[in-house]
Amino acid sequence: MWIAQKNGWNSSHTDLSKYFIERVKQKVDFEEIISNRHRTSNGYTLIEEICEVSQLALKRIKSINRLLSLLNESKSENIKASIINDFILNKYHGDIVLYYKNVNHNKIKESAKDLTDLHNKSRINSKRLEIEYLNNIISEINLIDFQSTNFERYAKKIDLIIDCLIPYLIFKGYSTTSISDISFRFIDKANGNKSALRIVSKFKSQLSNYTFLIKTKEKSIEIQTISDYLNNKSVPFNIVKYTDIKTNYLFPRLKGDKDVFFKIERSTIDPHNYLRNLYEICLKKYVISRDRMDLTPLNDFFERVFWKFTDAPKHNFQKSNFNIDPLNVSKRKSSLLETLQSLSKSFDYDFNDKTDIPYIEDISDSLYYYNLALGSKSIENSLSLLWTSLETLLPYRMQDNDIMNVQHFVSKSLSVGTIGREITSFALRYSNCNWLNGKCFDPIGIHTNYLNYTSDGLKIYLYWLCTTFNASNDPFNLIKENSNLLCNDFCNLNDKYTGKNNIKVQYWIDKINSSEELIKFQLDRIYLHRNQIVHSGKFINEYSNLWNHLEWYIGKLLSYCVFRYIKCENKEAFSKVEIFYELEAYCDNIKNQLKVNSNKKINEIEHLYDEILKQSWQFS
Repeated sequence: MWIAQKNGWNSSHTDLSKYFIERVKQKVDFEEIISNRHRTSNGYTLIEEICEVSQLALKRIKSINRLLSLLNESKSENIKASIINDFILNKYHGDIVLYYKNVNHNKIKESAKDLTDLHNKSRINSKRLEIEYLNNIISEINLIDFQSTNFERYAKKIDLIIDCLIPYLIFKGYSTTSISDISFRFIDKANGNKSALRIVSKFKSQLSNYTFLIKTKEKSIEIQTISDYLNNKSVPFNIVKYTDIKTNYLFPRLKGDKDVFFKIERSTIDPHNYLRNLYEICLKKYVISRDRMDLTPLNDFFERVFWKFTDAPKHNFQKSNFNIDPLNVSKRKSSLLETLQSLSKSFDYDFNDKTDIPYIEDISDSLYYYNLALGSKSIENSLSLLWTSLETLLPYRMQDNDIMNVQHFVSKSLSVGTIGREITSFALRYSNCNWLNGKCFDPIGIHTNYLNYTSDGLKIYLYWLCTTFNASNDPFNLIKENSNLLCNDFCNLNDKYTGKNNIKVQYWIDKINSSEELIKFQLDRIYLHRNQIVHSGKFINEYSNLWNHLEWYIGKLLSYCVFRYIKCENKEAFSKVEIFYELEAYCDNIKNQLKVNSNKKINEIEHLYDEILKQSWQFS
């Protein structure tokens, strides 16, 4: 979780310019709780998906179910990222929103003409939005007074803009690494009040000239594979020695003077994506050339790649940071291991990064495919293995087909946790910000050296967020002074939990329903890509967010199993089916209890707090 240091900002920044950068950084930070990360889709990308899937449906009628799912997602009132809720589309392109509102599912399913019309109209809408969507975002940024003291009002608008911006940029070929890095560079720059517009202006799909260096051995696998690819693409490159580089470039100090380097001159919109593509090409060509028992030569590829702007001779080469990209196998996270570690201190059992997962017969197949997936060099193979792990974990079947059973199982199991994730997210940011900024929040009175994931530990923050503050004890200014992002989260949660503007428990019910629906649509999206990999060998474009979501789903569900097994006194009596029966019963009960109390304020249902915060394995 990235936290801004209070003293790291240029003095020209305002509360709102700081907030813009903090929120962008949060959305592309894969150390964040999953609820805070950027969405896979927005209104614009959904239209692009409809273009692609409607074309598939015209060729292969079985794809019609995926298209109908997309249309349902586009019309969903519960999902902020749907077409009908998209901030930019509603303000600037109301006719497009109205078109998708009025699409008739039955006609699309039964009539080839209506399906063709949907495809053609979506292509036209896509062409119209290709440039206009970003221009509209820039127009909205220009309307924000970043000097304003009306923080809460403009922060809400910034949230709407960023929710539209990030999925658009990723669809256009920018990496989360670039979005994060470019935003970070503006923290200590002058004219901070203009930083939002300057950041977005960096992403206009304009080509820039880059020089890339890939450190390698003279007889390494990259020499032949990358050389062949670059020659086929007529891309100029040289193979140079370290002694040539260190005298002509400002270059990081490296060991291994005998190594050689690919020096590539290339125009591209995103240097990280270009290097990622080179890795994939190298992997595929290496595997194609002959049967391979060992792919370890590629393990450290992302530790050996560097880039700089060709037109900036005085700049150092930078190491490309692939820590947040699942293509980098050595940096892939395991939600299973992270969850078991984070819970161990709170629930009194020993587990660290060296601890072996116990053998559990009921989930052994699922664990096998999960661990295989985390180690697979191929992202496509990894995604497919994760899906197999998820299917083998199914404890029972409640629906007619495989995808519906997976959707029911995952969405039912994990959606109720959205309440705890909201509270835990705030608690983690509060605690980390307090530590990083010299215990700045200690006067508030919440003192924790670590986050206690028990109900008692999380209730400390929940009770505080449910407090009605007055002028003498309002922490608003103290929090805003240290983190504008944390301050906005505090204001939002405090307003909701204390019932401001007549907000009731229905807010939590809506949040659960939205989470359940989002998980189902995301699984359907992943399932389409998984099938394309399995049945046609098609390689997917934007895999990072899909892979991370799928890994999180299966990692969390496995962590529930392992946690229950560890805490089970009679290990032989452990049953996957029984614990998931219990979990589904718990979820049904929580939803029912919230419904019974839907007309009360959140700070009036204290008797439910312990039960709501019980399943903390799914909060981090």
